[in-house]
Amino acid sequence: MNELIDRIREVNCQDANLIIRQISGIVDFFSSDDEKDDFISAHYGDCHLVGEDKVAYGDWQTPLALAKKVCEYHLSRHGEPDIVIEPTCGVGAFVFSALDVFRDVSEIHALEINSRYVSELKFNLLQNALNAPCTGKRPEIHIYNADFFEFDFSAIIDRSRCLDLNLAIMGNPPWVTNSRQGKQNSDNVPVKRNIYGLRGIDAITGKSNFDISEYITLRLLKLSHLNKGGISFLLKNSVIRNVMEKQHVEPLNIGDIEQNLIDASSEFNVSVDASCFSAGFNRNPAVICKIKDFYTNTFVKKYGWVDNSFVSDVDMYGSFVRYDSVSDFVWRSGIKHDCASVLELTRVSGAYVNGLGESVNIEEDLIYPLLKSSDINNYSEGCFKKFLIVPQRRTGENTSSLKHTHPLAYSYLTSHEFAFSNRKSSIYNGKDKFSIFGVGDYSFKPYKIVVSSLYKNIRFVLVSQFQGKPIMVDDTCYQLDFDGADDARNIYAAINSHEIQSLLKSLIFMDAKRVITKKLLMRLDLRRLCMDKGMIKEHAQGKGSQQLFLFD
Repeated sequence: MNELIDRIREVNCQDANLIIRQISGIVDFFSSDDEKDDFISAHYGDCHLVGEDKVAYGDWQTPLALAKKVCEYHLSRHGEPDIVIEPTCGVGAFVFSALDVFRDVSEIHALEINSRYVSELKFNLLQNALNAPCTGKRPEIHIYNADFFEFDFSAIIDRSRCLDLNLAIMGNPPWVTNSRQGKQNSDNVPVKRNIYGLRGIDAITGKSNFDISEYITLRLLKLSHLNKGGISFLLKNSVIRNVMEKQHVEPLNIGDIEQNLIDASSEFNVSVDASCFSAGFNRNPAVICKIKDFYTNTFVKKYGWVDNSFVSDVDMYGSFVRYDSVSDFVWRSGIKHDCASVLELTRVSGAYVNGLGESVNIEEDLIYPLLKSSDINNYSEGCFKKFLIVPQRRTGENTSSLKHTHPLAYSYLTSHEFAFSNRKSSIYNGKDKFSIFGVGDYSFKPYKIVVSSLYKNIRFVLVSQFQGKPIMVDDTCYQLDFDGADDARNIYAAINSHEIQSLLKSLIFMDAKRVITKKLLMRLDLRRLCMDKGMIKEHAQGKGSQQLFLFD
């Protein structure tokens, strides 16, 4: 290194770059004479990021061994690349691995927003080249200190397509969402715009929050899907699933799609379900993705689109597709209130206590037993940790009448009016000051089948009244309501049948944030299952209409 510094000390930036390019293949090592002088003065400084920058950049550096294995996997599937693009290269694990694994690569284009990483990568590449001189032609290495969201890859990708070169897009994009970046006041986010054409209500309910790596992946796929070659990205499983879902709506010319499961806990020390996503360009659009184990190449299952259904296990789904339709029974979410410290109570020595530690003495008929997600999955009949004050019988009801009908409750709620007015969700804007959501006549039915949306260990529970009161669930749960015990028992049996449970397994993605959704539950054709099992009969009631009667 000292000898090189002596060579470039007395020459200008352009000449220094030519010298370094001949040695290492790095194009435009210095951007200015000042940068060259700084490099000579410092020789090499400390270029490591502090911990808080990890979050701002969504930055978990790829272990070199894993990056090399991804390159070897890519080589076996897509052949030797002529051009490699790494859109978020960090300190360069994929750059070094590409140089090690790909023997015929002619160009490497690596992008990184963090200038310290860029300096570290350039220095290490140069140091490696000096330590291992190359007699043959080195590939051109272009390292760009730039923001992905402002950088234009189209010229590189278009040239690759026009020259019929094999293109490899590789790397490990940031595993964070745009809202997480915003909370960290990070500049490493795309310009705020509705990239998926979402409705206004979807922005309010959180659907506008997307993964940065998903944005990067889709943008590059749209640019390169007609090229020769393929992509190999380390991504969260949820991102790969979103890409597969979009294949049905807006298909890209990518095929032979695989998701190879990695151990993110071991590789990155993070608790995330992640995989190596790989697909070939310029293929017939594929709507099925194979899942394998990345380390053993063992086949796990296939998921994707079967006709118009997006399923988690294609083979299992085929055996139970008969029961994937539209439910005659309406699943509803539980009560949403966002004021747990005031509305949720516990019983201590026979008295009610709120989340603030205050004793609560109000009219008993507004207090109902409550099941939250954790309570459902550990349910024991007649045992309740929580109780809920329900100030409305239906959403939108005016609660001012409580002043006369339930003066104790009204006084209690009014004393905590600040807690209600301080709720963050915009759904309470312009509503009654003590508003709750997910409440209606169905909430007060005597029999319910309830299920948590959060737990991977899915358990449906049949509940009846407790001390003469219907049981409520919170908004992390879903419920079916019934007037009669026989109806509830028969539908409960249908839900827990081998057929419906198998259908659920074929539809559910266990690594999803919410395992159970209303959309999923409304696909369960419990009526047809009951008919197949002889649990119901049909009765015509007027032209074109049917009424179902459940047998005891």
